[in-house]
Amino acid sequence: MRLNEGEVVVKSGTFLYGGSVTCDLRIVRSQVRPGSCDPEDPPELANDIEGEFFYVQYGSTTHRGHFNAAGGGGATMEEAIAIAESAPGIGKTVKWID
Repeated sequence: MRLNEGEVVVKSGTFLYGGSVTCDLRIVRSQVRPGSCDPEDPPELANDIEGEFFYVQYGSTTHRGHFNAAGGGGATMEEAIAIAESAPGIGKTVKWID
């Protein structure tokens, strides 16, 4: 998962997958919250929204530095951190580097 134009990594760290495999994670600040593009969704869900948003991205279990999963986010970095730290199975193992 590559960063999109305008996205910036604002916090990074690691977590343990399966209790023993060290993986990377990061919080990314974006200027867009992507919409669902589903015509049946209301406009506030279907359409992209401009603003400041923070997302959690999780690194691969086999290739350090490669991010291949995302897991929610929020309007603040604190919300994104809380999501990462409460993720089932890994949240308690999160260690922030910066």
